[in-house]
Amino acid sequence: MNSNTVKNDTLVNFLSSLIFVILFLGISILLYSCKSESEVITGGGGDDSVEKSLISGQVVDRDTGFPIDSALVRIFGNTINTVLYTSGFGQYSAEAEFENDESLLITVYKNGYKIDTSSAVVVSGEDLAVPLVELSEVGGSGNPIPSGDPVSIFLSSISSTTIGVKESGSVETTRIEFVAQDSVGVPIDSSHAVAVHFSLGAGPGGGEFLSPAEVMTNNYGRAVVNLTSGIKAGTVQVIAKIYLANSTITSLPVAITIHGGLPDLTHFSIAPALLNFAGYNIFGLENPITAFVGDKYANPVRPETAVYFTTTGGIIEGSALTNPLGIGSVILISAEPRPNHPVFGEGFATITASTIDENSQVISKETIVLFSGIPQVSVNPTSINIPNGGSQSFSYFVGDQNGNPLAGGTSVTVDVEGEDIVAQGDLSVTIPDTQSPGWTQFSFLVFDDADTVNVRPVTVSIETTGPNGSALLTISGIGN
Repeated sequence: MNSNTVKNDTLVNFLSSLIFVILFLGISILLYSCKSESEVITGGGGDDSVEKSLISGQVVDRDTGFPIDSALVRIFGNTINTVLYTSGFGQYSAEAEFENDESLLITVYKNGYKIDTSSAVVVSGEDLAVPLVELSEVGGSGNPIPSGDPVSIFLSSISSTTIGVKESGSVETTRIEFVAQDSVGVPIDSSHAVAVHFSLGAGPGGGEFLSPAEVMTNNYGRAVVNLTSGIKAGTVQVIAKIYLANSTITSLPVAITIHGGLPDLTHFSIAPALLNFAGYNIFGLENPITAFVGDKYANPVRPETAVYFTTTGGIIEGSALTNPLGIGSVILISAEPRPNHPVFGEGFATITASTIDENSQVISKETIVLFSGIPQVSVNPTSINIPNGGSQSFSYFVGDQNGNPLAGGTSVTVDVEGEDIVAQGDLSVTIPDTQSPGWTQFSFLVFDDADTVNVRPVTVSIETTGPNGSALLTISGIGN
């Protein structure tokens, strides 16, 4: 081959690369400029409930496995259209808010390399780890650098660090790539290929599995395994091992989170912090209401599942997002309207929690909260006349104006005063957090403790103090 031919080939390669860059940037500018206003991401006025997703990845040389610096990366989708460059470690990242799951087109270019285009799906509110991008040189040999025997194996890339349980509506499989290297950090080549064995470490034990269980490294020392979830949520570890004649090479465990599925009515509950709070007449009191949401396998649902709340009394926060335990709470506030239940009557409110199941159907659960009112005290009989050496019985009521029990923590005391007079019964009571009318009715006996015909004055005082307020009733009479 003469020198003119070599020069011509070099010129052709240079012009080809230049044309690639011009076409790529031109198409990017054209597509971006043609986006409608509704597709432009703005910095304000958005929905604060939508969390940002971090899109990140790495670009390496296919032949050497080394990171590629300053490679141009374009991430394009319905919500995002951005161009950025890789760092000295070949890494790139971008943040955006996605209201729904979205498919992205990721194009990577570097002068002297072939353009690479791939796709990935970002889940709303979750980070996306883009699979490793390997660029091939234009006119390159396509052969890796010769290596030695493997001495280490570690995680190279992972498609997602979070997956959902079986039939959860989320991605159920993640792709995990390990790379084996020799003593100087070069990925092992095909002449030093070894079998990589994959196993699960700690995990929920819900039927999650790896496929394949064993694979040979490729020309670049890489071995890929897929983890598929089972029916239980939790964190699972994936471990790669290489068995040599005299030693075993083991990777660090790679942790993957398996989250729960969609809400299931059987595993849906709602409970108030207080069954009874003093909100019928006192406004502005707060009572947390909590929903507990699980999927059909009894796992906590996927984090940030929305639960909606309504009330027939007072006011309540409209919605909550579940935490990793499937729990979401709102605040019920005492205010108008005062509740009136069709069965239980004045003071009882129905609190309803609703969410969406896997069939896109609304499912709901209810709980009852008592708004108790102003303390009332009454006693029967209302006069005292204790026979000589005998006794007199009394029954008394402590509750609110609607006949309902007072709030938990209310104290009730009965004080009897009189010479040679003794009392027994419900003389000191603390009301628990209850809606039961049984905690409104009490009784006691008053005895004439001495055998005498002298008439003595007797006074009985019944007092209640607690979150609802205070009340006092006093009656008087004689002991014979």
